[in-house]
Amino acid sequence: MVVALTFGLLFLWLLTAATEREQLRRKTGFEWVLDSSNLTIQGTLIPLLQTGLLFSALATLWPQGRGLLQISALGGFVLNFFVVDYLYYWNHRLLHRRRLFPLHVVHHTVKHMDVFATSRNSLITSFFIVYLWANGFLLYMTDLNSGVLWGMSISAALDIWKHASLGRHHPRLQRRLSQVGIMTPMDHAWHHAQRLNKNYGANLNWYDRWHRTYYASDVYPERMGVTTTLKPWQQVLFPFS
Repeated sequence: MVVALTFGLLFLWLLTAATEREQLRRKTGFEWVLDSSNLTIQGTLIPLLQTGLLFSALATLWPQGRGLLQISALGGFVLNFFVVDYLYYWNHRLLHRRRLFPLHVVHHTVKHMDVFATSRNSLITSFFIVYLWANGFLLYMTDLNSGVLWGMSISAALDIWKHASLGRHHPRLQRRLSQVGIMTPMDHAWHHAQRLNKNYGANLNWYDRWHRTYYASDVYPERMGVTTTLKPWQQVLFPFS
């Protein structure tokens, strides 16, 4: 519900701005295929895999593990929002390594950020993102802990917000949010620009600061996106040439 509400509000905001509507009109049909197909994957299939297939597989292979981790809702939230976020930081860095970048390159073909940008991926890429496996495992170990569920929802909402076309707006507010550790749309826009080796974090920029991969700027990047020689079917299904 939190994720759907965030997406809906940001999409409505996008439609109220003439420049953003124009950017949507400029999208090619293929770009719409990429974005909408993966929006469906991330919005429906991945949650089903987390709580369905993975949950069932663990119940079959390790029945004694269900609910083994008895923690409070706050503890569940901390585990998901902070610890899984740190795992994602390293997962994201690995996806930027030369041999693995083909799995991630389609996401970086976005040239203008909007609420659909978060879902720009090849269909198989979601299976290489730590959230699928870590969240499913945590849900099983904590027997659907409410804090874990809230952490998952807020992380997904922040991911949509971070990719939305808000980077040009309220730079001072974004700078203050960055200073307390929130990864902002401005921060993430630079990750999609020439600073591809910076700002890997999802929810927080703490980990980038710790590992010296953080880049801060009050100026929005002029250009974003990379080009790829992958054929359309490779971009959708299997991003290796």
